[in-house]
Amino acid sequence: MKKRNIFYLGALMLASLTSCEDFLDRDPLDKQTNDTYWQTESSLRTYAQDFYSYYYTGYATDYTDFGDYFSGDDFTDDFLTLAGGYYYFPKANNMDYNNVTGTWSSGYDVVYKANVMIEKIPGMNITEEAKNHWMGIARYFRAMGYSTMIKVYGGVPYMESVTDPADVETLYKDRDSYQFVAEKVLEDFQFALDNVRTDDTKRQVNKYVVGAYMSREMLYHATWLKYHGSNIGSNSQAVSADVINKMLQGAINGADVVMKSGKFAIGNTYNALFATDDLWNNPEIIWYREYTSGLTMSALISYNASEDQTMGSITQNAVESYLCSDGLPIGQSPLYQGTTDPSIENSFLNRDPRLYQTVADSLRIMGAVGMNYTAGGSPTGYPTKKFLNDEWFAQDLAYCKNRQSPADAPCIRYAEVLLNYAEAMYEAGNFSQAVLDASINQLRKRQLTKWGDTEAKTMPTMTYASGALSVNGTVINDPARDPEVDPVLWEIRRERRVELMMEGRRGEDLRRWAKYEYLNSEDANGNPSKTILGAYMNVNDYPASAALPAAERGYTLFDYDDPSNKTPDKGYIMYNYAEGMRVFQKGDINSERYYLRAIPVSQITAYSDKGFTLTQNPGW
Repeated sequence: MKKRNIFYLGALMLASLTSCEDFLDRDPLDKQTNDTYWQTESSLRTYAQDFYSYYYTGYATDYTDFGDYFSGDDFTDDFLTLAGGYYYFPKANNMDYNNVTGTWSSGYDVVYKANVMIEKIPGMNITEEAKNHWMGIARYFRAMGYSTMIKVYGGVPYMESVTDPADVETLYKDRDSYQFVAEKVLEDFQFALDNVRTDDTKRQVNKYVVGAYMSREMLYHATWLKYHGSNIGSNSQAVSADVINKMLQGAINGADVVMKSGKFAIGNTYNALFATDDLWNNPEIIWYREYTSGLTMSALISYNASEDQTMGSITQNAVESYLCSDGLPIGQSPLYQGTTDPSIENSFLNRDPRLYQTVADSLRIMGAVGMNYTAGGSPTGYPTKKFLNDEWFAQDLAYCKNRQSPADAPCIRYAEVLLNYAEAMYEAGNFSQAVLDASINQLRKRQLTKWGDTEAKTMPTMTYASGALSVNGTVINDPARDPEVDPVLWEIRRERRVELMMEGRRGEDLRRWAKYEYLNSEDANGNPSKTILGAYMNVNDYPASAALPAAERGYTLFDYDDPSNKTPDKGYIMYNYAEGMRVFQKGDINSERYYLRAIPVSQITAYSDKGFTLTQNPGW
């Protein structure tokens, strides 16, 4: 089976190290660092394999978690999780956060390994082209290491080379600023983009993988610095437009290399991107993780198939973000049929075809009694179709019976690169019709079918003129838009949300945009918000359920027309709600602090024991 841009599943991960001194001055546990090892490209290739397992986990393996997919967006307005993390903004300091070390230790594992590689390459007897390529690989992974850390912690101590253990002043230096580290990340990415080969081998990072991830990571840092400033809390200061634009240009540069390569395109598939056992020939896939039946499989299929979706499911708020088939928001389109009765049967009519390939168009409530559906349901009433291959179940394949899936996992795909490009160009003040046609309008041209239909449909393309977006002559201005967000930017962000639904990007997006208030479990009237509510239903449509007392039905509804009624017969499914459970308050450090994770207490203690200070993030 031919494969492109996949990685060795057997790549070894270094053991997590704890103290600053340990992770910065010890030799890799599984590789030689003396000069006898650093002789050939083969040794470099072997050494570099250890990097891969840090960043391309895909759907994980066996019955473990799913990486960033499905429930990977459980701290967002897209997904209702059944786990304890649903209570996301507790008022008191949470020591569990203070003691989480994984991202810190793994990040510096990567940094140290990359610095060793960077130190050794110049002295090797290989061609200059090979030196530049492998130096690019090392700097790419160093960029990924630092980029991941500053997204989680903000500024971190930046180490550009292997540090002498005797140099305690460097080993125990305090944190560098977010801006400083982000600019170093940009330098590494740009070097990698300029030097990594366009095609090395099938199982190795190439220029296009670098460009794709560069577009993702630099867009994150540019917008973080724009919307947060230098830090969080009252001491944060604005970052200069020159710095932000430099990082936006980095995102554009990365996307540009991918877009101009001619190697990738938007195909006429969507669900198949997440539910096929071979992504090799898919023109949209830039980098993916391979799974193989009988060898390495994931359990993602287990939680969105015919059994109850016990990890959670999509929210009403997310479903309402999908446009109507005329390209207009549901609050603006005359095609929307769910205004008076927003049941699935009505509200799913005339919608973006991606909705039908993401969510099943029938109501199924996990744990409900007296409902007329087969086994399997969702806590929100919306069963997930994304990641599910119905043909496998129809064929009664063995791995479906075991709830194991050989579906390959797309780590980054062309659609995201186009979305990164569109947003970066808008934020840089360079948005135009040409940009729109090269990015979002490419996604609108997909020919997709509704489940059970044979007729393929596209979404109308958009026109940009006079600072506004329009479709078929109607200017788009969503009545539900955040008034702080420009209508054009709102639609760019909407397209991103819908296209990447449940792929683990939404949480990062809300963080970099400084929009955690979207997560609030209550609306302005103190009622449950649609970020924590599920599908609408009328109990009278299900006589067997309606005949039962409300307490025995297995579900609870909320009726916006009569909020005081605790046992309504119609309303939105309310699976897990308690007053004040998730309330974000802008300007309150007890809320704002969650934009950054606490610096691990173990690291602060290690510094203190040596007589140095490692600064904690505000609010922790």
